[in-house]
Amino acid sequence: MNEELEKIQKARLVLQKIAKGINPVNGEQIEQESFLNDPRIIRCFYYVAEVLDNVAKGAYSSRRSGPGAAKFFITPEQKARVQFPEGKIGVNEFSKCINMCIDLNESKKLTGVELNKRLKALGILSEEQTEEGKTRTVINDNSKNYGFESEKKNYNGVEYEMVMINDKGKQYLLENIEEIMKAEIPSEQKNSDQ
Repeated sequence: MNEELEKIQKARLVLQKIAKGINPVNGEQIEQESFLNDPRIIRCFYYVAEVLDNVAKGAYSSRRSGPGAAKFFITPEQKARVQFPEGKIGVNEFSKCINMCIDLNESKKLTGVELNKRLKALGILSEEQTEEGKTRTVINDNSKNYGFESEKKNYNGVEYEMVMINDKGKQYLLENIEEIMKAEIPSEQKNSDQ
């Protein structure tokens, strides 16, 4: 069993490196044009890395039976343990930091998608239609007041805007995460991916 846990942890570390744009074999940056730098692929790697981490901790099951499993729940003690990286981060990184401190037997896991939906419902973020007919999350006039900014990113020579959370935003989200996660999502947003 110990050998299996080691394999899971090694696989998780490899996936995390790839998600951060680092070649796990040689430690060099992955070429900007690589499909591995596509935000959708990066989200998949982070998700699978989190699943592996939960499996290693014994906290993963497809049907959680804990009392708070259907809802997000965080204690003041767990909040106090949350540590964010320096600088601006995205909602997936924010969620990852929270998930490292909550008890997944007691709480539903926080995801960037769910957090974005709640922030849109509260009017802190907005949604716009792309030329391809897809929806994407964007900042609005209220966003800056809550610590959200838009930053230009580049993937395969295509520029796009990414919503980023600054230090003010990290503090706001952490202090208010329980209330944010209780926000009612409008029915048209419930099936949206972003």
